[in-house]
This record gives sequence, structure tokens and C-alpha cells, in this order.
Amino acid sequence: MRRTQFSHQTATSFFISGKCDLSIPVHRPLLRDALQQASLDSSVRAIHYQDSETEWPCLSVGEVVLDRCDGRFLLRACQTRARRGDEEVALMAYALERHGLRLLERDASDIQREPLCSNARTVWSYVRYNVSIADRLRIAVALEEGGPQSILELEERARPTCDIFAAVCALACENLLGLHIQHAPLGLRTIVFGQQ
Repeated sequence: MRRTQFSHQTATSFFISGKCDLSIPVHRPLLRDALQQASLDSSVRAIHYQDSETEWPCLSVGEVVLDRCDGRFLLRACQTRARRGDEEVALMAYALERHGLRLLERDASDIQREPLCSNARTVWSYVRYNVSIADRLRIAVALEEGGPQSILELEERARPTCDIFAAVCALACENLLGLHIQHAPLGLRTIVFGQQ
């Protein structure tokens, strides 16, 4: 086989968070960004992966469903939103509604909106940071007693032995606490809140 005959395939990586019931294969960076943002969104309660046609027969295998406070949504992450005629939109809505779903189509401009995109990527860069049980408890107690507070205030109350910024990011990836990252750059003034 000649060198030019090899086809280029992107490696599959997997996404997993405290909100996922299964690891989700990710073939495109845009989907990874959308999943990272969804996992940090307090309105998203769970992230499901359609690995067979049993749960939602109207979906193809490989679809992602977000269980949010306001309903269940089929997540589509795409470079640009597809142009659909009224009939196609109505047919798709009908098929999804029969299974209690609605379409959440996010394009690149929405997913890469700042500061959310950079903030979510930064938080997820700490996913493997190890937070000791003692520091987890200190942080949890400080959030329970003090309510929502900045990372700086949390550090003063909790007095952890670890890097508070890295710890808060790692715990957010585990869905053990939440961060307000939608509208301002991530930093020591970012508000942290306990998950309910």
C-alpha cells in the first residue's frame, strides 16, 4: 500500500463527567467544548449518550441528550446550523416531542463565545488535579456555612492545604460544586456555589 493511500482518521477520545451516565466518544473538538460547557451548567442535571436504539428510537446511535431543568434536549454541536424548511423543522420537532425531547442546536459561534469557552476549557484543564478528602470537606463546609462566595473568600474560610483555584476547578468537573463562568473571566473573584 502506498503512503498516499492511507486515510487520515482522527483519534476518538472520551468525555466523562459527574453528570454523565456513560463515557461519550468525542470525534470533534466542538462537541468536546459543548460537553464541557454543559457539564458546568447548573441547569443541566445529567448528560446521556445514546449508545443503542432502545431508549430513544427516534435518535441515531451516538446522539447526546441533556437533561436540564427545563426539559430534555437533543444536543447538536455543528459548525453552522443547518438550513431547514418549515416542513422539515415540524417533522423533526414532532419526532423529538414524541419522546419528550427538544432540539438544542449549538453552532461554533455560540460554543466558542467568550468568556464561557475559555473558562470551561480552563476549568477542565484541572480535571486530574487531586484534592484530598480533608480539603474537600473544608471546602464543602465553607460553602455550606457561607453560601455562594468568591474563590478568594472560599480560600479564607476553608483554609485548604492545596491550590484553591485548581481544587475548585477539579471539584466543578466532578459536579461537586458550581462556578459562575458565563459572563466574566475565570479568576479568584469567580463565584463558587454548592450543588444541591
